[in-house]
Amino acid sequence: MAQWKTGWHIWPAGLALGLLWAMTAPNLLAPQVAAQERSTSVSGGKAGGGETISPAASKRKPSSNKAVRPLAVLCPSEPLLPTVAVPTEQLSTFSFISPKLDNKGNIVEIIKGETQRFVENLGNQVTLELVAVPGGCFTMGNTVSDESESYDNERPPMRARVFGFYMGRTEVTQAQWREVASWPKVERDLPSSPSKYTGDDLPVDSITWDEAVEFCRRLTKRTGRPYRLPTEAEWEYACRAGATGLFAYGAVLLPTLENYDGSLPYRDEPAAPPRKKPTPAGSLGVNAFGLADMHGNVREWCLDAYTSRLTRIHAQGAPVRSIRQEEWAQHRTIRGGSWASLPDGCRCSVREGLHREELLTTLGFRVVLSDRYGEGQPIELDNEEPGRTSGSLRLNERTSAPALSHRPEHPRP
Repeated sequence: MAQWKTGWHIWPAGLALGLLWAMTAPNLLAPQVAAQERSTSVSGGKAGGGETISPAASKRKPSSNKAVRPLAVLCPSEPLLPTVAVPTEQLSTFSFISPKLDNKGNIVEIIKGETQRFVENLGNQVTLELVAVPGGCFTMGNTVSDESESYDNERPPMRARVFGFYMGRTEVTQAQWREVASWPKVERDLPSSPSKYTGDDLPVDSITWDEAVEFCRRLTKRTGRPYRLPTEAEWEYACRAGATGLFAYGAVLLPTLENYDGSLPYRDEPAAPPRKKPTPAGSLGVNAFGLADMHGNVREWCLDAYTSRLTRIHAQGAPVRSIRQEEWAQHRTIRGGSWASLPDGCRCSVREGLHREELLTTLGFRVVLSDRYGEGQPIELDNEEPGRTSGSLRLNERTSAPALSHRPEHPRP
């Protein structure tokens, strides 16, 4: 009985202490929560580095009645010039003009631009031409309020930062591919003539992601300069060239500027019959960075592993990386439209995923020369990001007709 009385006297005191802790705990934990939120800021990461994604953090969803706070990005006060070292005797000035269009496809402005051009001599009178893309900040992803004009994987729109780099003025051509394919291999053999549509000045097509990476590795080994595929952020930044809408040229595209399927107009521009094949690389228009074929001709591999949505890694301009062995982790990002794409599939923010060992007759690539993010493929880190998808192409939505592999030694699964 005495023991029962002792417990009875202690119980009210314990209840009082519990109530006191419940009232004070939120204030005690607030600094820790604030510090945790600050730690997700892009500006807190290493410049030029990657970061891993915490599964617990990525599963958290904001309350529906609260606005989502955007990630902080340190934007430069002026454009960031490429920092990679190149021979000055291989540099020259590249001048160009780029039009701006209204909803009807009328030219409303002509931009006269000038940038630095770097020419790499590949041998046998074959050269690789790159132009300087000054780094800066931009809004990556879907930039229109009408979500019917975009897809979930183009969201959320975010402020992103990229550093300066050199990018191929056009896609890699078949002449360039054939020359590099004849060099000693680094990790794998390359087919000398993989393309369905043949021609020295046509873009190479039917290339897997691993083959594109091998091309970059051979360039790096032969020249001593760090070539690689562009990151997703670099690619979209280069495609936009300062534009904030759907296309680099304005509200619409024209077949005189890009090679795509213009049979179904996007807005009020005139319809045009599709060419149904690639055109010589760089034979049409250029955007405000002097880059050709960013909206059409062939789609292009990027360095990143594919994610179902944009992430804070994209906001840093860095490549998304993965060492996971599951099939879903083997998909890589492709960007841009092709000669078979309708205008919707050519928008700046369009992104898809494809298995790294698959190929399409509408898919090629272009190279980047940069001293950031590795010499051919990402440093392998495990992002552990949930929500990855298989990345299968929505060909019925994106293009007028599917274009699959024709290489007998590499059939599409």
